[in-house]
Amino acid sequence: MAKITSDPILIDGKSFVTKTDGNTATVVRTSVGKDLTQTEKEIAGDFYNSTLNEINYAEIYNLDFGANYLNKLGASDEWMSTALTSKQYKDAFKKATGKNSPNITFASIKDAKLNWEPTSYNKDANGKSTLGGSGKFIGRYPLNKDRKQFDYLQVTAKKYVPSGPSSTGQSKFDDADEGAREMIRLGSVFLPMQPGLSEQSSVNWGGETVNAFQAAAFRVAQGAIAGPGDKGSTMADRFKGIMSSAIGEAETILNDVNRNDIAAYFAGQAVGNGSLFTRGSGKVLNPNLELLFGGPQLRQFNYNFRFTPREEREAREVKNIIKFFKKNMAPVRSKGRLFLETPNVFKLKYFFKNGQAHPFLNKIKVCALQNMSVDYTPDGSYMTYDDGSMTSYNLTMTFGELNPIYAEDYDNDTNDMGF
Repeated sequence: MAKITSDPILIDGKSFVTKTDGNTATVVRTSVGKDLTQTEKEIAGDFYNSTLNEINYAEIYNLDFGANYLNKLGASDEWMSTALTSKQYKDAFKKATGKNSPNITFASIKDAKLNWEPTSYNKDANGKSTLGGSGKFIGRYPLNKDRKQFDYLQVTAKKYVPSGPSSTGQSKFDDADEGAREMIRLGSVFLPMQPGLSEQSSVNWGGETVNAFQAAAFRVAQGAIAGPGDKGSTMADRFKGIMSSAIGEAETILNDVNRNDIAAYFAGQAVGNGSLFTRGSGKVLNPNLELLFGGPQLRQFNYNFRFTPREEREAREVKNIIKFFKKNMAPVRSKGRLFLETPNVFKLKYFFKNGQAHPFLNKIKVCALQNMSVDYTPDGSYMTYDDGSMTSYNLTMTFGELNPIYAEDYDNDTNDMGF
């Protein structure tokens, strides 16, 4: 088979061509567009062809472009280090050799992953598979990783149960994590730990104001609502008491401030332009601004997982894991399709390699999967194995807790990080 020479490509200011022969190719430094330097020639030694004025820089020993896909020829050590770690270099060589979107085989990546052994089906003494025996989906990635030796994230899907009134009969609602809202487990996925694990807790605090007139009105209204009145008192008596309180508050205000200022303030309110009071007096009512607590906020957790299947069974497992999340986050139509039922929810838990809850990572309450995106070509080019499965996937998910965190949630967390 004759060698196929590519069109010249320019990488970091140097011109190259690839000469492909079967499933290997040579990366050749040419003088087209950018002359060879004397330093390059000296480093190349016998790999420099003075007749053609070119250097055989490196050999692509396998066009499947696995890890360490280049063998050094006349290139410098610095160039080799860059070429083996740069996506720009690899993509350029893929395009030059016509391998930027091939269908490759699972067997072709075994040599590049020498520390990986394909998994085999686990069978018991009767020869029956022990996979999926519970009837619930159990997904694992990667397949050959022993969960007893590595930390991992367990994500369990659960059938959503609405809160409803509390079973205690009090005027409250049960949290999703409490025993009163037992949710049926639908399946679990075990995923490797990822960089960027974090949490952010926050509560609502906002600036609130109240002026003297509003405070006075509040005190009058509070007394009217809370005051039971004397036994046997009539409605007229209670009304007189309210009016007396209002007059007393008004007299207090009149004694503390200039009556003309009060008149100007209410005149501005009457014509619908409160700024007239400030324009005429150069004053504003003291707003008594204070930062006040407004309630809790719900936390969100973001995850980004890269899946790179290395065998057919692992490719199917990745597909099923992605479908697991897609299905359980989708709303369910009622039988008559008149209503939409709440999607399933998820319980996320970090595990230490001994199979116990991780003592130095936060706990997470029951969550909803709010956003999910799948990138089928995260490496920048379309590439599949010979069975059609993608060579890599990138899964991004955002989970949101159903209930906020309260101080009492930490009461029993003496041996771990808590929420």
